[in-house]
Amino acid sequence: MEMQSQEFIAAIRAEEYTTTAIKLTANDIKKADLKKLAAAYTELQTQLTAKKIAQIKIELPFETPATIELQAGIINLPYELVDKIALLTTAEEQYPLNLYLITTAENLNASGMRIDKMSSVAAFLQAPAPTIEQIDAAISEKITELQAAADTPAEK
Repeated sequence: MEMQSQEFIAAIRAEEYTTTAIKLTANDIKKADLKKLAAAYTELQTQLTAKKIAQIKIELPFETPATIELQAGIINLPYELVDKIALLTTAEEQYPLNLYLITTAENLNASGMRIDKMSSVAAFLQAPAPTIEQIDAAISEKITELQAAADTPAEK
């Protein structure tokens, strides 16, 4: 799946994308339970099949606020940095849409952010199960890294 840069940027600026929000509890993290993501993956697949931009946003129960987002994008920058996306891309050019895992927390690293390419959207739509497995493994790894960097998860 490809998208023209100016079309992507216009959609982001107009907030014409779907966000599926998930809140993981300390218990979910303790059990390494990512089952709450199943419906979010289905919604992501539905939106992308309809050629719409979408993301999954996971809130984590750490003392230092932390999020993990899975965004469909044309470049490895989060939607919030749409102006930088505009600077780094050519308006009329077509770009492949990829899924990027964006981890954000003040105590993660110097920039407070890490971005990893997970898959092309085309590969995700063609074979969702192995891609979801890979993404779940990466999310678990990021949670472990955030736990090491943060205080223990807030109890609920």
